[in-house]
Amino acid sequence: MRRAIFGSLILPLFQVPQNNAYVIERLGKYARIADPGLHFKLPFVEYVGYAYSLKEQVARIDTQSAITKDNVMIKIDGVLYYKITNPLKASYDISNPVAALTYMAQTSMRSEIGKIDLDTTFKERAMLNSNIKAALNHASKKWGIECMRYEIKDIKPPEEIKRAMELQAEHERLKRNTILRSEGTMTSEINIAEGEKQASVLRGEGEAARILQEARGLVKSLQTIGKSLEDPRTEYAVKLKLCMNYLQALKGILQNAKTIMLPQGQKSELLTSVVAGMSFYTCLLYTSDAADE
Repeated sequence: MRRAIFGSLILPLFQVPQNNAYVIERLGKYARIADPGLHFKLPFVEYVGYAYSLKEQVARIDTQSAITKDNVMIKIDGVLYYKITNPLKASYDISNPVAALTYMAQTSMRSEIGKIDLDTTFKERAMLNSNIKAALNHASKKWGIECMRYEIKDIKPPEEIKRAMELQAEHERLKRNTILRSEGTMTSEINIAEGEKQASVLRGEGEAARILQEARGLVKSLQTIGKSLEDPRTEYAVKLKLCMNYLQALKGILQNAKTIMLPQGQKSELLTSVVAGMSFYTCLLYTSDAADE
């Protein structure tokens, strides 16, 4: 906003730039609003009383002290974005609309800070900005100014509070680090235990499959032996093999032992088996020689 210069009294033509608005006065009284473009006015009778830029503008809110709900004094500043929406109200309803809006922003900021504690002040900046903007728009609507947005620039707590907050943040970081390490160790142990469990299950299944396969082979072998024993010649051959194994074992015993104990009630059966086996062996030899001739 700026007041008209003395030259606007003399010149009959004037030009309004884009996104600007001029308030034309006639003999000290409001006459009209001049929009962007070329305009004519009566020299010495009409003049430009106020000139406004309708662009969005920025105003810096100086650093000020505020007391939070938990009685902590902090220093806070901000940035205000505003726009002139009604040049007529901005000219005649208040003497300095921008300064009034700036002071209103400072008082609204202190009021909102006093409603919350220190921790919430850092966490709820968006809420503070929204509440301050709403308070400014409620008051500045009658001044022809609209607050587009308000941003808190910096919040500075006292040095002792700042050090305490830094220690608390460091403690929280150490706590989170400890929790993460413990969770990692727990996950690793769970994975190892799960792997060992699965490996044990797989080993058990493999062992069971091996035993089952051996049992099946043994059953098949016994079935084959049983069918072979139906032939008398095969029966004699088996007896001969058993006798040979017995004699071989007996030879080892005689070589290494001084005292020999033979089964008491099985002498005749043993001798009978040996004789039968030797007879069958002799028969096989005779049959083999006859076939060769």
